Amino acid sequence: MSSVLRPRIPEIIHRPDLVDAAKRGALAVIATTGWLIWLYLLMPLAAVIAWWFGYQRMDLFVLKDPARTLETLAVFSIIISLGGTAFILWAVYNWLRFRHHDRRGAPPLADTIAIAQGFAIEPDAVRLAQHEKIIDFNFDDHGQITGIQSKPLPKPNHEQVKPAVSWRYPRPRSERSRADYDANPVRLSAVAAKIKLN
Repeated sequence: MSSVLRPRIPEIIHRPDLVDAAKRGALAVIATTGWLIWLYLLMPLAAVIAWWFGYQRMDLFVLKDPARTLETLAVFSIIISLGGTAFILWAVYNWLRFRHHDRRGAPPLADTIAIAQGFAIEPDAVRLAQHEKIIDFNFDDHGQITGIQSKPLPKPNHEQVKPAVSWRYPRPRSERSRADYDANPVRLSAVAAKIKLN
């Protein structure tokens, strides 16, 4: 006999996610059919038993002693009315007392020390995280913050940035060449006239 004990395998392993879709569909059809048969056969029997029991209670407490039934209904009505009146009076009292007083204020803002205590880090690390634009958080295996470092902002690459619209005219007077004027004298003259008028 082996001295190594094997783990006990349960008699029923319930893992519906391991059952393929066709088998799950067949089991659902079987279960639905069983419920319909149960409803068809047993629910009328339960209804008959409930009807008989209800009739017995009705006959015992209502039909044989109608005066007692009216007395019970009157007592119930008085109790319900008293309870409702008490709730209404309590609501009116609370409304009159607290209608101008809001006791539920906003929670206080957490300061740097409270945040540091909550995350178990140094207050300087919290200040760094609050004021830097790009920061790296380091975590341990349990999700606890172990360090915070700031990163410098990336420098923009102006070579990749292209202007959305490129204008050819008017250029500054110093950049105009005689070739531009000879190529399009009317347009340059109109632009110069517009600049003088403005």
